[in-house]
Amino acid sequence: MASLLSALFLIALTSSVAFANKPTVAILGLEVVDPSGIDAQTTSVARDLTEGLRARAKAGTGPYQLAIGSDKELIDEKLIHNCDESIGCMSEIGKNLGANFLIYGRLEKKAEGYTVTINLLNVDKKKMEKAKSPLTITQKEPAAIAAAAKKAYNDLTGTTELGTLVITANAERGTVLLDDEPKGNLNSGTATLTGLKEGRYRLAVEADGYQRSAEVTVTIRSGETVTRPVTLVEGKSDLRHEITGTTSETKSNIWKPIFGVTLVAGLGVGAFSTYSFMKWRGDKGDVGLRFGQAEVGSSNCSGGSFKQPGGGAPLDAAQTKKMQDVCTWRNYNIKSGIVAGAIGVLVVGTAYMAFFRGSAETQPAPGTASRRVRKKPQFSVTPVVSAAGGGATFQIDW
Repeated sequence: MASLLSALFLIALTSSVAFANKPTVAILGLEVVDPSGIDAQTTSVARDLTEGLRARAKAGTGPYQLAIGSDKELIDEKLIHNCDESIGCMSEIGKNLGANFLIYGRLEKKAEGYTVTINLLNVDKKKMEKAKSPLTITQKEPAAIAAAAKKAYNDLTGTTELGTLVITANAERGTVLLDDEPKGNLNSGTATLTGLKEGRYRLAVEADGYQRSAEVTVTIRSGETVTRPVTLVEGKSDLRHEITGTTSETKSNIWKPIFGVTLVAGLGVGAFSTYSFMKWRGDKGDVGLRFGQAEVGSSNCSGGSFKQPGGGAPLDAAQTKKMQDVCTWRNYNIKSGIVAGAIGVLVVGTAYMAFFRGSAETQPAPGTASRRVRKKPQFSVTPVVSAAGGGATFQIDW
């Protein structure tokens, strides 16, 4: 119990020191300007904007801390000090509120919505630091007003909306995961993730030789750096990710559709080559590969003249027609076989690029990320061209 109280005391003391090092800011309630008469809705929008500005200062993530007891209204302070918003008078108001800086402005009702003007005054130097360009608000929902207040405060004070997470671990190398997505690598047991949006994240670490760490929840706030230690247990690792640079799923690439197109084209040409081979061999009577016992070859189909295989008698008209058919399909088969073989090589190449190049562990390109995934069953597409007939067959091995 004593240890817990001591830890809480140290946290409170650290927070107090951090706040004490920041200059204070007072945020006055926005003054409402409406020539047609101030209504309840306009007053409500001005109040919500003011509270949104103060909430950003209370968060302690920017360069200032909210001055205690400074929640005053601009119009009231101007009446008390008989002030016309001159720099000297507004600096006096800020000094009386115990603030080093003063944020104030006005909200004016327009036909298209509300126009807001906000100023940041350096009270100590009596100098206007920055004036926020008129901001137009068309939506009256609380979420939209809160977002407008957040942006206005960030623009005025230079507060960033992004945070930083520093991870320390007992493993020299490993992958840091946020919401199960790889975001960075451990280097000598430390990883720093910058540019994180505000919100809650599930943090885990994977490393070779260690079990995946238990997930913990971390909260990132704008402008803050959060340090979170992670302890891994030695044992069989279940490494599912490995990242270098930025995340990328290399397997989802253009090679997959190219593979599909070449495969369909190869199957089509292969089918035609097979059909022409069958026609050449003769699937209708004696219109085929042989006349008698002699094979029809290139000498029988060259120069437009057709000869009887084996040196027999000259061909009659019917035999010439049959020989023409045989030679035509023979030529089709040879040409389609060559095309099918070429497409088969493309099928193998695109299949490798689409499926095999990163099946065990994707190789990262410069400036990109890779992800280690479980190895999937491989298959191959192999073109087989018949030496005798010039056909093509596609074989898929699982």
